[in-house]
Amino acid sequence: MLGHPPRPFRKMKGPFERLKYDLRRVWECPVCGRHVRTGGHVTSLFCRCQEKLPPEERRCMKLIANGIRRVDSAKPRSSKD
Repeated sequence: MLGHPPRPFRKMKGPFERLKYDLRRVWECPVCGRHVRTGGHVTSLFCRCQEKLPPEERRCMKLIANGIRRVDSAKPRSSKD
């Protein structure tokens, strides 16, 4: 057998790259200040605090962070003496 080893002997790869970066968008409501994280497919968003307002008076949430952010899984501990 040339190439790849048989299936039972292959090492399983984990989700390391998927968990390493946060690819979600962060939105902030201009009225109540609530933050929401969504996928990249969301292009505009309305907050729950404005559900009872008529559609012409609602304000869209503001996109405050867009793009790839590195997620640090190991946070440094503070040293206390």
